[in-house]
Amino acid sequence: MLNDDATGGEAPGASSPEFPDSRLTRAIGWLALAASVVSAGLVLLTLAVTGFSVFRRYVLGRPLTWSDELSGFLVVAIVMLGAAEVLRKGEHVSVDVLSERAVGGSRRLLALWSNLSVAVVAGAIFASGVGAVHFSLDFGIYSDGYLEAPLWIPQSFMLVGAGLLCLLAVARCLDLIFVRQHKP
Repeated sequence: MLNDDATGGEAPGASSPEFPDSRLTRAIGWLALAASVVSAGLVLLTLAVTGFSVFRRYVLGRPLTWSDELSGFLVVAIVMLGAAEVLRKGEHVSVDVLSERAVGGSRRLLALWSNLSVAVVAGAIFASGVGAVHFSLDFGIYSDGYLEAPLWIPQSFMLVGAGLLCLLAVARCLDLIFVRQHKP
């Protein structure tokens, strides 16, 4: 279940008075917001390309050969660029049975574990992406479809998104360890 106002609260580790954000976390949060704006723009671009493709195929009888491939690349970019913003807003999937019942130090520990898990997975995706981009650049690999796009370009969105997600999760971990919570 997603954690938002409709589900009864924020996820552990989400920005809140209980777990305040440092300046570093807020700065990375601004980058996450900027990436999500680009992601939203890519959603609109994907919608336009798909609409144009449908028009060409069914109205003009002249299908676009490259639109499906481009849409696939754009979906990867949309997801990767939006992931850090979802973490920033505390809307990642969590186990509510644990997060809603945890209080005090156990809530902080659960938030730390959650953000650390995200950082490890995002770091693994980033490391894998670095290898993929280097391989594609070194060997000049292009996509197999009609676009024949250099694969390092769509693969780079994995680096940006996973890197931003990892940075935000690590910053949140540091906040949970070093930033003291506000007392009401």
